[in-house]
Amino acid sequence: MILISVTADTAEFSKGTGEKDMKTRIISAAVMIAVVVAVLTVGKLYFPIVITAFIALICAAGIYELLHNAAKIEQKALNLVSAVYGAAMIFLLDGYIADKISLAFLTSSSITPDIFSIFRFWQKFPLALTVLYFLIAVVLILYNHKTFTLEKIVCFSVFPTFLSYAFSMLGGIIQYDSGIYYLLLLINFASICDTGAYFTGVTIGKHKLCPEISPKKTVEGAIGGIVLSLIVSLALVLIFKSSHIIKTLLFTVPLCIVGMSGDLFASAIKRSVGLKDYADLIPGHGGILDRFDSMLLIAPVLYMLISFGVI
Repeated sequence: MILISVTADTAEFSKGTGEKDMKTRIISAAVMIAVVVAVLTVGKLYFPIVITAFIALICAAGIYELLHNAAKIEQKALNLVSAVYGAAMIFLLDGYIADKISLAFLTSSSITPDIFSIFRFWQKFPLALTVLYFLIAVVLILYNHKTFTLEKIVCFSVFPTFLSYAFSMLGGIIQYDSGIYYLLLLINFASICDTGAYFTGVTIGKHKLCPEISPKKTVEGAIGGIVLSLIVSLALVLIFKSSHIIKTLLFTVPLCIVGMSGDLFASAIKRSVGLKDYADLIPGHGGILDRFDSMLLIAPVLYMLISFGVI
């Protein structure tokens, strides 16, 4: 998962900074890849809950760094409330856990109407928790109204819900039977496209794509990234023998554009508050949101397409 930006970021970085910093980035990338591979291996082969717990952890970290570093909410208790809410939502929205609970109820010989009604309530708990969080957020915002600007109000009340749902879609994609294939597609739309865009832009880029937000991105780079992603999509479809060849190729273009939009959206937030990175959690790479900016906008769209049987 965290692999998504390592290649492109390393390539961009190598253009001009020191050997020591480059070494730090490479070591960090190697550690991240090792952790992700370990989590995926244990989760897919033995304990799927490990993947859920890992995603809950990075979701909580992402929410905390957004509120504390970007929104400048200094009260750590408020940030922790949002982080805990995000982590809890990951577990509540987890399809594997829901399937296990459903199976337990359906195969139980001691189900009573009362027990079944409790199960029905549990299915609606994500909505209930979101409403509860919003009510708590309103109370806390009112209590801190003297220091809460519009940016803080929006970030504290809205963004944790979006991030928790986006991260949960990432987990949902991985938990599919063909989850590794879909994860590789997701990495392709985010990372491979970004890498192709970088090298194409450096080589022939002339027309700026969005200079006020990201001065180095070019139209030619964006086109080059999409072309490379199309090639990789075709390779993945053939390797995994998917029956959705044409549709996967057709959707590669808009999904790459969604990923670029997610990257620019995250950059716009950072630029508006004067941040280079969301955090310094990962040496040489920034924070969780710096690693997942493209992916968090692609994942819900890709999950929807998979659910509808399109890809």
